[in-house]
Amino acid sequence: MVPGRCVRGFETRLGQDSYKRRVKEMHQYQEIKPAEQVQMASPSTPSPRLDSLDILRGLTVLVMLFVNDLAGVTGVPAWMKHVHPSMADGMTFVDVVFPAFLFIVGLSLPLAFARRFSKGESLGSVAGHVVIRVVSLLVIGVFMVNSDNASALGWLHPVVWVLLFYAAVCLVWMNLPGVRRPVWFRIAGLALLVGLAFAFRGPGEPRLIELQSSWWGILGLIGWAYLVTSIIYLASRGNRLVLAGAIPLLYCVYFADRAGFFASLPAVDRWVDIGSMLGSHAAITCSGALLGLSLLPPARSDRSRMLSALLLGGAFAAAGLLLHSLHSLHPMFIYNKNAATPPWCLLSSAWTAWLWAVIYWLVEAKDLRQGTGWVRCAGQNALFAFILGPIAYTLVSLPGVVRPFAWLGARFSTGLLRSVAFAVAATWLTGFLQRRRLALRL
Repeated sequence: MVPGRCVRGFETRLGQDSYKRRVKEMHQYQEIKPAEQVQMASPSTPSPRLDSLDILRGLTVLVMLFVNDLAGVTGVPAWMKHVHPSMADGMTFVDVVFPAFLFIVGLSLPLAFARRFSKGESLGSVAGHVVIRVVSLLVIGVFMVNSDNASALGWLHPVVWVLLFYAAVCLVWMNLPGVRRPVWFRIAGLALLVGLAFAFRGPGEPRLIELQSSWWGILGLIGWAYLVTSIIYLASRGNRLVLAGAIPLLYCVYFADRAGFFASLPAVDRWVDIGSMLGSHAAITCSGALLGLSLLPPARSDRSRMLSALLLGGAFAAAGLLLHSLHSLHPMFIYNKNAATPPWCLLSSAWTAWLWAVIYWLVEAKDLRQGTGWVRCAGQNALFAFILGPIAYTLVSLPGVVRPFAWLGARFSTGLLRSVAFAVAATWLTGFLQRRRLALRL
């Protein structure tokens, strides 16, 4: 394997300029008749992978690792933290990290589905893959949420329980370089997860299984939003008008939930927040999917794709600003991440769309890829980055390690350097493992 390159599931070479890419796509799809130019690619029309998407995801991973570590540093300026108090009207760049992941999931979704259909997979097979992926995200998310509340009075020490959990995740979902993963790896990992579920002891009342679904964790939230958007996309067969109409409808679901419309469904509300998880969060992912349609064949010009991102971003921003003007009427019109308010969702979607347009212009249009390999590869292995931080903090909590690590965060100056170094090192490691074909795949 050539150093500095990551695994790619498409034929475009690293460094190929956008002119050659467009010519290749035009030759590949020039035989498609106008009536056949639907949004969901046919089995004969595989979709290319875009470096700009992986770089955007990799940069989001980098910022996520940075702000998560910086949260433990003293004296951090307000603009480098989540808005305080938690239900205040406002947002910082930190509050855009999570919705950026949601938007990128949607942005990548049309290409991901097109690649599966191009391999001859049926609609039922793709739908089954969606279900498996969602269940996997929910399971990992629940375990991660509960890992923070593991009791020392349980069957296993909290540190041992957490490390065994991440070992099980690797057994079930980690790809191995150059070989087919043995089935018993996955069986052993699943058995270990079941055992850990029974072994877990939390702060609540004793029960057979004390794991709590709580808010499902970041991965779980992504899973719910991905599920809703996938259902809409597959049911409409990637129809642009349906996706565009679904976005305001999903925000209406949020408004209706906050107005008490779904109060008669306590059984559903016990497991999922209808307004945020199935409403506003899903609207962000659906917004990304709407923009992602511009990436499907037949090939569009770089200018057309960037213009779509800029215009859609402008529409999202305008809608968010207009809704925020009603903030004096009800709290659901403020900018707030914890409440998943539509103004926050729309403004976050706008910023992510605009950022992708800039990255697309630099990477795809101007072919400025030099030095981006480690970030791009990290973007292809984002799930590993989600668990790398908790693994590192668990190891840091071991005796003899926590004191020097905490000392580095005692002051803002040293803590800032520590957080930058940690984020860069963790992102590089994530990309390094991707280049060695060691990646978590759902």
